[in-house]
Amino acid sequence: MTFEQQYEQFEPMIFHMMKKLHITRDHDLYLQEGRIALWKASEKFDKESGEFAPFAYQYIRGGMLDLMRKQNKLLERETVKSEEYWQMNMDITEDRLLEIDMLAPYAEKLTTHQRKWFWHTFIDDMTVGEIAERYMVSVSAVKKWKKGAVERLRE
Repeated sequence: MTFEQQYEQFEPMIFHMMKKLHITRDHDLYLQEGRIALWKASEKFDKESGEFAPFAYQYIRGGMLDLMRKQNKLLERETVKSEEYWQMNMDITEDRLLEIDMLAPYAEKLTTHQRKWFWHTFIDDMTVGEIAERYMVSVSAVKKWKKGAVERLRE
């Protein structure tokens, strides 16, 4: 049997699989993937291992699922952000700048190390351990920065 005859026989199976997998877009792409999977199945099929129809069914299903996975990964990486996203991002940036402006007068009273603790704690939401790791100092050193800063801020 030629591949064209085989395709005519199994074309309904390809459309069935597209319907079963709820493929709502890129019909031509999935149809082509089904054809390729059918061709691969016909190449790899061994008559001694059983009937061709179940073998082809699994090949077609697997090919379409692989294509779906690839497309989903691609969509995750290439998602275009909506205007709403960018507006929200601008609002957050403006809020952050306002927050920095409000905190700046308090930071002026602090030493260099105390400022590091102050800004990383209140702006970057870092823990004492994260600040220590960033500046390659001990946690107790950062705790001393914190203690001194809190004393100065209370004054």
